Amino acid sequence: MSDPTSFSVASPRSLASPPPLPHARQRQPARVPRSRPKPAGSFYRVVWRWHFYAGMIIAPVLLVVAATGALYIFREEIESVVHAELLSTAPADTRVSYDKQLELARAAAGDGYRVTNLYVPYEPDRTPSVFVTNGEKYHSTYLDPYRGEVLGNISNDGFFAIVLKIHRQLFIGTTGRIIVELTTCWTIVLVITGAYLWWPRKRNQVWGVWLPRLRGGLYRSLRDVHAVSGIYVAMIALAIATTGLLYTYIWGQAYGYAAQQTGAYSIYTDPPKSKSSADAPPLALDEIVRIAQERMPEAELSFILPKTPDAAHVIFATRPIGPSTDEVLVLDHATGEELMHKFNSEFPALSWWASWNYPLHVGSVLGLPTKILWLVACLALMAMPITGVWMWWQRRPKGTAGMPRKSDAHVPRWLVVVICSLGLVLPALGMSLVAILSGEWLVRKLRRSNVVAAT
Repeated sequence: MSDPTSFSVASPRSLASPPPLPHARQRQPARVPRSRPKPAGSFYRVVWRWHFYAGMIIAPVLLVVAATGALYIFREEIESVVHAELLSTAPADTRVSYDKQLELARAAAGDGYRVTNLYVPYEPDRTPSVFVTNGEKYHSTYLDPYRGEVLGNISNDGFFAIVLKIHRQLFIGTTGRIIVELTTCWTIVLVITGAYLWWPRKRNQVWGVWLPRLRGGLYRSLRDVHAVSGIYVAMIALAIATTGLLYTYIWGQAYGYAAQQTGAYSIYTDPPKSKSSADAPPLALDEIVRIAQERMPEAELSFILPKTPDAAHVIFATRPIGPSTDEVLVLDHATGEELMHKFNSEFPALSWWASWNYPLHVGSVLGLPTKILWLVACLALMAMPITGVWMWWQRRPKGTAGMPRKSDAHVPRWLVVVICSLGLVLPALGMSLVAILSGEWLVRKLRRSNVVAAT
């Protein structure tokens, strides 16, 4: 959160005049105009006021969401170390069939559980896993394919499941999801307004714009660190916030409903059926895996196992960089005939975006380099509330809250259109804006009534 006077240029050094010539009249040094704060009615003040209040309101939640998000970025890397005995194995010359591996997973799970998915990694030293559920609980069972052993499970209530629960709902259910959605929407507003407040008024201005000034007082150092770090991660922060909307309560459900109504998710929910009859003996799972690996090489494969006798095998391919789903292949359960094979570029628009959304949200889109950049952005988002509140505490007049007053500046019509459009696109933001403006109107009305009553 930037101060309305923060972008004025620091006073230049005083220029020493040369010694006067003999018998010459000494010239007075030219006056250097001092920078002045922005007038109370300026448009800059309007933007700054909204930036200030939005930042103060969402600061605690933004700090929690950014911290848990930073941790979740490296889930795969952390789990590969913590669960090394489950996720990796020593390759051997022979291996157990996939049908046998499913039997082992079913037997280990016990009664009431069923196997729904098979995950086949690309690397030979990584272990395959089987998704097992009883309708309420689920876990992934990891197997050693070379020795035919069940290595263990990772359940749905593990460490990163808790991290994700805090990240998405603050551990308070639907209420938490709505609070996180409001925080996500207002983070988008903070990034946009912050970019406007940062925008340099002079082209050759470097210090305080591109590089922070760490001398000259605590407040100026805080302001520069806040503004400079914010602008460097602004685009990534915007990407994280906008992609996070897909997992929110109101906006996410609306997106899912639109995708279902337009058939965008039919690839996942209604794939083609097998041409073979339900009585036809199923093809060995090893053969299904072999065909899938030939059609979609050098990829990690996720198999949705047939739920009914006439269902087909649906296989999704994922590669280390790019979307979460590169290709989708559907094979007949009895013959292995290709029923459908689509690449990511052929997906319907809403399904295509959903496949890119998660990698863009967690920074895995280009592998480790983008994950590191996303981590830096999350750390900056964690620092924003801290430096913002610290600036307010440093600058506020003693004995007062130091909250900015409402500006009487004229709001351009185009901005009203933009705000209304943003409120329609982001319903949670729109509803919160209506609530805030209604509250301000009510407070003004009550103050006027008290003034009238006092007179």
